[in-house]
Amino acid sequence: MSKVTFDLLDAPLGDVYGYIQGLPDSVRISNYQQSFLIDPQKWEQHMPDDWVFGLNWREYRYADIQKSKDLKAIIPENDPGIYIFYTRANRLVYQFPRFAFYIGISNEHNSQRPLRERLKDYLPTAISAIRKRENIHRMLQFYYQYIWVAFALTSVSSTELSNVEERLHGFIYPCFCRRDFPTDIKKQQQAFGGI
Repeated sequence: MSKVTFDLLDAPLGDVYGYIQGLPDSVRISNYQQSFLIDPQKWEQHMPDDWVFGLNWREYRYADIQKSKDLKAIIPENDPGIYIFYTRANRLVYQFPRFAFYIGISNEHNSQRPLRERLKDYLPTAISAIRKRENIHRMLQFYYQYIWVAFALTSVSSTELSNVEERLHGFIYPCFCRRDFPTDIKKQQQAFGGI
């Protein structure tokens, strides 16, 4: 398959990732620049409640989970929860480098949907659904081998989960999220064309 005829939309995520890795630095560097908001005032303003810090957070490497049964082995529970897609190097120097890309919840609008079922929407085999969300598709294509999913289960209400999701958006500022930011950050994004 030549690079000229390579169709990024139809290819599996791992193949696109490999293709992108083979591009020269002059092309790759602009694709790998991301924007983050690093504002201590926003950390204080949007810090989630203490119980969020006390959750039992677990994680898995995205590329290692290909099928629903793989996900069920990692999350056998049927509880709702919070998840964070992030990227990190294979070897870390005191937990660095590490960058949060996307935050979500299950049981949105009291759907009763367990976290495991929500995360099935992102499996590499669910590529047709992923493609519909351009920002997620791009994130997975560019960082496929280095994406991790941190997650925590909780029994709080759907309303409380939605509040936590919004606060985490303001606290962490995941760069591939397009909605669910607090109002003050949405206003900044509109005024400055995204941050």
